[in-house]
Amino acid sequence: MKENKIIIITMILNLVVAIIKLATGLIFSFSTLISDSIQSFIDFITDITSIIANRIGKRRANKTYPFGYGQVYYLANLFTGFLLFLIGIFIVYQFFFFTGKFEPNTAIGIILLVVLVLKFIVVRLLKVFGKKYKSELMIEASKESKADFISTVVVLVVLILSLFESYLPSFINIDKIGSFGMAIYVFYTSIKMVISNIRGILTNDEENNEIKEEVNNELNKFKEIKIKRIKIIKMSTYYSIFMQVEVNEKLTIKEYLKIEKRIKHQLRLTNKLIRFIDIEPV
Repeated sequence: MKENKIIIITMILNLVVAIIKLATGLIFSFSTLISDSIQSFIDFITDITSIIANRIGKRRANKTYPFGYGQVYYLANLFTGFLLFLIGIFIVYQFFFFTGKFEPNTAIGIILLVVLVLKFIVVRLLKVFGKKYKSELMIEASKESKADFISTVVVLVVLILSLFESYLPSFINIDKIGSFGMAIYVFYTSIKMVISNIRGILTNDEENNEIKEEVNNELNKFKEIKIKRIKIIKMSTYYSIFMQVEVNEKLTIKEYLKIEKRIKHQLRLTNKLIRFIDIEPV
């Protein structure tokens, strides 16, 4: 699957970025960068859950799950949200108990610039191929990576400000302020993610009409069948379509199956976010 191949590449890059950040933060006692590295590790974990969710979410509906496995996307994001919240607690702990003395230098700046280049590549890969394959999963991942890119820019700003710390009152610690700011950002992101995905699980977003007109226009091209009932459900980033059709009695089973195959093929061409189509002749 092309979608998963791109995610695997970005996953490896995210892991490299996270390791570079963490190692640099520990070596130079840069607590803001250590906090930022944790967020990069979250990006890496999110890529893994995205691949798993993508594989499970595309399974066909069955008697146990008549509307398919689309809710797995909500569960994957919910897991990430809870994980982010725990990371926020760790960052706060680090804010109060991290005792290392940070001394800014140009080596850290060079490393951060390398990290920014790598993160820019990740964002572009996900964004470009997300649009190419019309993958909402990759587009969402690009937004998360963009947030990590911005947080690294903030770390660079903290580094620059630290160079002028000697001109500030002694009770002001730029590194500590940056670390605390990271904690607030992580808490905000995690709470927002948890709330939105719990809402998605509870509401199930049934009878979503966003693409109903688009689907009906395509179905009207098939004169051999008549649509009796159609139901479109948005499950996280993807759609499932369930329809009942009235079939011309003159059609043989073989002819009907060919038409059904054409319908499914045409609908998926029309909108790449349509992942499951169930057609019931009546």
